[in-house]
Amino acid sequence: MPKIAEVSLSYKSTVPIDSLPTITSPDEAAAYLRSIWNDDHLELKEEFVIILLDNQKQVLGWNLVSSGGATATIVDMASIFQVALLGKAKSLILAHNHPSSNPKPSSADVQLSKRAVEAGKLLSIHIDDHLIIYRSGFTSLRNEGLM
Repeated sequence: MPKIAEVSLSYKSTVPIDSLPTITSPDEAAAYLRSIWNDDHLELKEEFVIILLDNQKQVLGWNLVSSGGATATIVDMASIFQVALLGKAKSLILAHNHPSSNPKPSSADVQLSKRAVEAGKLLSIHIDDHLIIYRSGFTSLRNEGLM
């Protein structure tokens, strides 16, 4: 019988829990996203980022899930939840930018949010919000009633 590779996982945080930032509102999420976003890409290409949160809404980390072109990026649901599971996230904030600075969510943005909410239910990972970041502001799909 051939040898099969063993999959091994580990998780070790090097940051004290009391020093983690907390995100409890779209404004706090947008401020955090702006602090990590590559400003040179904001109006250049569309990118999709997730913020991983624990039960107390403290930031466990973030991940650039995909980077695309001027008008779109491909977002793989499995990639989102792979990172969330490995990072021990209890909830997520989804975010992407609109290089055009258009604040309105597209139908694809709304559908992606709804698919993520449904997938998260299966894994007990709540989707807190989906933000669209653009040069002069942000749009919260949760606040708009779109998720």
